[in-house]
Amino acid sequence: MIMATGLIRVLAEASKSGKVDVVANPSTAPVLDGNPHVGKLFMLDRASWASYLKLMRRLRAEHYDVIVDGRINNPKIFASTPMLMLAAGAPYRVGVGGGNNDLIYNVRVQGYDRSTPYIEGSKSLSLPFDVNPDFVDWQPEIFLSDLEREEAESHWSKAGPSPNARLLMNLSASEEKRRWQDVKFIKVIRKVRAAASRLSIVVIGLPSEWDRVRAVAEATAAVAVPTPRLRDALALVGTSDMVFTPDTSISHAASAFRKPAVVLLKRDHYPYAPYNIPGENIFWDGSEIRGLGVSTVGAAVERLVTRYPVPVTRDQGSSRS
Repeated sequence: MIMATGLIRVLAEASKSGKVDVVANPSTAPVLDGNPHVGKLFMLDRASWASYLKLMRRLRAEHYDVIVDGRINNPKIFASTPMLMLAAGAPYRVGVGGGNNDLIYNVRVQGYDRSTPYIEGSKSLSLPFDVNPDFVDWQPEIFLSDLEREEAESHWSKAGPSPNARLLMNLSASEEKRRWQDVKFIKVIRKVRAAASRLSIVVIGLPSEWDRVRAVAEATAAVAVPTPRLRDALALVGTSDMVFTPDTSISHAASAFRKPAVVLLKRDHYPYAPYNIPGENIFWDGSEIRGLGVSTVGAAVERLVTRYPVPVTRDQGSSRS
């Protein structure tokens, strides 16, 4: 959803109303809080057939002219999105062509070359709307409220004095195979602290991994901050100066807020690297991240904190009252 926010903005700006309606699920909808380019937000619980039926009726009642499938990497066999698009009855259904997709979409764009960044592939979805993708901004964006910024600032104030550069370190990933060992995070941060003394560090992770977050923070003279809601984590990204994270939504949030980042990324996940920000992607091979060495990552994070020592990006990104 974070990667889709650039496309949402481009399509909204190409429409008469300046907004587009969006279908989301409970885990992704918070990304769109406060987004001025979003009109109606429809919720879909993919585990509930009742939710599908309810949404089908709601979409049909809207009498849409056009529906766009924002996903460009659909598997060969998929049912949920085509089912919704057909049920809505929109005359124009936009999506990536080829194979079974041609049975659903009647406005087809070129297939996604999975060797290229995902957002680059998404640009083709704007072509039916007479958009020249080379002349619009595709950067993702997230909008924070003033209250969210204030709460995040209160956490940063505990991590160090105001002139310090702020490093946000996320430990968690959705899959065990993408979770780097805590002892390696600790070694990297101790090395980095020796290179950059004026550094404030906040550590976050999934609520279920709070014990990990607290232990790593204590071992690195950092501040552990609980993030029970996605928006809590996004606000900390938006008020940081730089980010260190495995391959997760946090890396895309860094892109949305234009924050330099070091991201630990499985090599064949290159298309899902954060879009268009300074920093480095450290690629790992094999079936799990555990083999990734401390020296390589430590050198990259050290370059990050020494190359961007001045908090020039702290006020960038979007906010709302």
